Amino acid sequence: MKHNLKRIYRFIKRQYFTKFGLDRDLYLVYTMSKVGSSTVYNSLKKKYPFKEIHHIHFLGDTWLDSFKTGHPTFNNNLKNASNLNKLLAKKRWNIKIISLTRDPIARDVSGIFQTWKHIFNVENITDVSAEMIIAHLKEIDFSYAQNWFETDFKEFTGFDIFEHEFNSSRGYEIYSCKKAELLIFQLEQLNSNFNLAMNRFIGKGEYKLHEENITASRASGELNTKVKQLLKLSHQQLENIYDSLYMSTFYNTSQIDKFKKRWLEELKE
Repeated sequence: MKHNLKRIYRFIKRQYFTKFGLDRDLYLVYTMSKVGSSTVYNSLKKKYPFKEIHHIHFLGDTWLDSFKTGHPTFNNNLKNASNLNKLLAKKRWNIKIISLTRDPIARDVSGIFQTWKHIFNVENITDVSAEMIIAHLKEIDFSYAQNWFETDFKEFTGFDIFEHEFNSSRGYEIYSCKKAELLIFQLEQLNSNFNLAMNRFIGKGEYKLHEENITASRASGELNTKVKQLLKLSHQQLENIYDSLYMSTFYNTSQIDKFKKRWLEELKE
């Protein structure tokens, strides 16, 4: 009974703050998948339980249109975008968008463990071997990260990030556009700079990262680790992946070299 009353109180308080115009802030963790966005969203929800805080990956027509005729695994993206657009149309919000970047190879490895049904058409990711996953990874160009910023992010915000400077050494940058205030973060420096960036972007306070409790099976976790250990690409493949506008915008030479070293296959003598 006590638990139910607490839930009712929280619901009423949230409605009071958001529905009647007393609080127009809307925080949107809007970013490509598998870049730590769930952790950021979960942390903000704990900090501000009564504010409008939402987590979404796709809002641009290019991607959403492709999902309409794609695999059913993407239907949630269509539903989430529709629900958020309805909310955004209700009133004039003060929107703050948080987006993240990540090493494109590490991102795409993690991405397989979310969209494996679409890729392999199996019921369980553990039905796929590490070798099969690696073979698939060697056939793709790892361009998802750049394509997401060039299409989805730009289509929704109207902001071309590639025309602006980014502080790669600090690991984050704050921008402003007509639709919203923007914070873009390197996942690789999220832990060290989260509190500082949030103080600048949202307001003074103590901001702690709360890791989301991901209920992945032990078997899939072991498979993920094995893939990351075994995946190695040629020097030319790495040059093709990391010689992109996305990488030169968000990462400096030292950071890119570190990524290359991680994935470079050792030449046999």
